[in-house]
Amino acid sequence: MRSGLSIRMKSTVTFSVDKSHAAAFEGRVIHNVLSAVHLVYYAELAARNLITPYLQEEEDAAGGGICLNHIAPTKIGDIVRVTAILSGIDGKKLICRIEGANSKGSICNGTQTQILIKKGG
Repeated sequence: MRSGLSIRMKSTVTFSVDKSHAAAFEGRVIHNVLSAVHLVYYAELAARNLITPYLQEEEDAAGGGICLNHIAPTKIGDIVRVTAILSGIDGKKLICRIEGANSKGSICNGTQTQILIKKGG
């Protein structure tokens, strides 16, 4: 890792919920609200964006776990902000706290872990 990455640093991803984000199984929309699957994707993206600038040329990172509590729905058309906050560095493990919100308030919280690996490994 390059120097400069420190606890409490943040990365936020903001997106507008559209029909492609709806809760669906096997191509059939179940609910016209943001799916948990897409929420997990944006949580992973926020965490990845946080550490990418600090990876050295020969390094990469792989997802090592995610625990996300999806606590409120978000309707199509609403804006969502998902923030990853670096909360711990344990050897090769980088742990982020995840917080997500829409226009009405909190929609998720949890943790995401990435593990440093050699590029291509």
